[in-house]
Amino acid sequence: MKPLAIKNSWVLVTGASTGLGRASALRLAASYQAKPLIVGRRLDNLRELQTEIDERFNVPCEIIVADQREIEGREKIAAKVAELQVTAALLVAGMTSVGSFDAGRADTYAEVIETNILGFTDLLARLIAIFREQPFESSVIAVSSLAGETSVPFQAVYGASKAYVSTLMRALSVELAGTGVSVGSFAPGGIDTDMAALSDLKWGRLGLMDVDRCAARAVRALVYRQSFAIPGMGNQLTYLASRVLPRSLVNRIAALPYRRP
Repeated sequence: MKPLAIKNSWVLVTGASTGLGRASALRLAASYQAKPLIVGRRLDNLRELQTEIDERFNVPCEIIVADQREIEGREKIAAKVAELQVTAALLVAGMTSVGSFDAGRADTYAEVIETNILGFTDLLARLIAIFREQPFESSVIAVSSLAGETSVPFQAVYGASKAYVSTLMRALSVELAGTGVSVGSFAPGGIDTDMAALSDLKWGRLGLMDVDRCAARAVRALVYRQSFAIPGMGNQLTYLASRVLPRSLVNRIAALPYRRP
């Protein structure tokens, strides 16, 4: 598919306060001269990123302080997207939960589901509706995870939520064919971010993908309008192995990096 022209265009990035979202906003400005519309819950972090983009790349950048779980936040994001005639969206915002599945953690699971499934779905629907009305082509990439392509003991709810994201985006890529709106999912493995630090992995950062490298691949998936992308040879081999090996074995292997409670 022909690359989407995003130079001097507004591109939405959710989850831009830290990690992959932050790195992706910087990549958009540095490599494509796109204008990031950055969304997050932490105003100080967003202002710091906005200043860095301005000083390093002399590219306009606007801020939206919003929580994807809240309808007011989703309405705010959608309104700004329509106002600025945003060309593309990289949906990075998400939450995780680490540890054994336990009834005492129901509130945490609710937050994960509200963010990664309910809030995400509503925001995505609003964005697609806006993009379909615009007179130019657009692209949406939602960040999923390899955890959604296999299953991950000790991050079970998170993995299940990412399976939802991948499945939804695959279906919509077919539904929206020919409309000018391309959608897809981006499924990295572990990334060296604050979220990975919360996972209490046995081997620390060993095997985690550099966040800037991952961001470059995520933005490329957005520009080239890929329906499904996995960054890195190691992650791609892991994905292929998960399709060949018995599911029960894949599940046990996926549990190995985690410290058992």
